[in-house]
Amino acid sequence: MGEYLIVDGYNVINAWKEFAQLRQTSLEHARELLIAGVSEYAAFKGYRAIVVFDAQEVAGAAAVETVHGIQVVYTNEGETADSWIERRAYELGRGVGRAKVFVVTSDYAEQINILGAGAYRISAREFREDYLKAKKEIAARLRIPDRALNRNELGGRINGQVLEHLEKLRRRKS
Repeated sequence: MGEYLIVDGYNVINAWKEFAQLRQTSLEHARELLIAGVSEYAAFKGYRAIVVFDAQEVAGAAAVETVHGIQVVYTNEGETADSWIERRAYELGRGVGRAKVFVVTSDYAEQINILGAGAYRISAREFREDYLKAKKEIAARLRIPDRALNRNELGGRINGQVLEHLEKLRRRKS
């Protein structure tokens, strides 16, 4: 069934300094940036991700949508993200298939409840640190070698030892 990452959206938005100013001007934009970041992180780590926003901040009926390959849940008006997360963590961790579930929240009471449901807790601060580390790893993997000339040459895409070996073979034939 795989590993799941469930993120308490507003908890992370309220905890990360990157969102402090943005939240005041555009909560919707803060949500979009969080969803994009979780999507990138989950794809890199191999998680199935769910970001949950409760109806505290946005009134209306529950909605579930897929954005950037992850599930985004807006709870029913009056339903907290905590209660939704607890229920889903229990279903995934204890139900058929018994997935490994990681929940991102800094809410202490929520952490206790999800541990009781068999899930693992990650604080918003720990998640931020791991997210930033993953971003660096992604950037390092995508970095173009210095010898590449921004053209689609084979020499710019193979490692140095192979390049040396091919050069020796080329010189031997001449």
